[in-house]
Amino acid sequence: MAEIPSEGDSASDSIRGEFRAMRQLLDEEQIVRTAIHSAVKTGQDQANEAIAILQGVHQSTTNLSQLLCDARSRLPTIQASLKQLSAAFPADQYHRYHDNWRTMCRNLAFLGAFIHYLETGGLISRSDLAALFTIGVCANDGFHITLEDMLLGVLQLAKELSRLAVNAVIHGDVQRPISIAAYLNELNSAFQLLNLKNDQLRRRYDGLKYDVKKVEEVMYDLAIRGLTPTADK
Repeated sequence: MAEIPSEGDSASDSIRGEFRAMRQLLDEEQIVRTAIHSAVKTGQDQANEAIAILQGVHQSTTNLSQLLCDARSRLPTIQASLKQLSAAFPADQYHRYHDNWRTMCRNLAFLGAFIHYLETGGLISRSDLAALFTIGVCANDGFHITLEDMLLGVLQLAKELSRLAVNAVIHGDVQRPISIAAYLNELNSAFQLLNLKNDQLRRRYDGLKYDVKKVEEVMYDLAIRGLTPTADK
């Protein structure tokens, strides 16, 4: 006569079955996170290399074209890593994994804004930033750089430019601080149009005011030495 399973055996099988299912889900999640980590690391490493190249402008602007060319040579690898990243997770779960690439995206926004400024003297648009890295503009386009991450990248550019204004004068370039001062003042005015809810954005925007002040001090020093166009008049 067959032995009737006890209620304890049934409960044990049920618990084990649930945990086997959870283990499978955890394993699948780990596969996704591993793929994300690999793509993000490649993208971040290449972005850091490109930024380091562009920061050579602090030593001299005479080789600016070569610096830009060398920095742009990193873009294909970055683009490939972003393509790999976008394929690593379900399209509707962008915000679930956003923390994994948040820092990388802010650095990419800074890199794109830095390249665009050095090439044109202007502010990169969201569509141009997306085109630079061959990604979407907004959530409906798939993988993208969020507006908040882009703005933080632009604010990082402001900090970089305030440093460049000082170093340019050291190397005898008195025109660059003038253009940087105009750019940062325009940027500061533009940010005042935004109603910033993000705490980090608000704090970093406060830093922009110090960046503007730093460049104004450089301009003042140039003026009292008679090195600005206004002073020459």
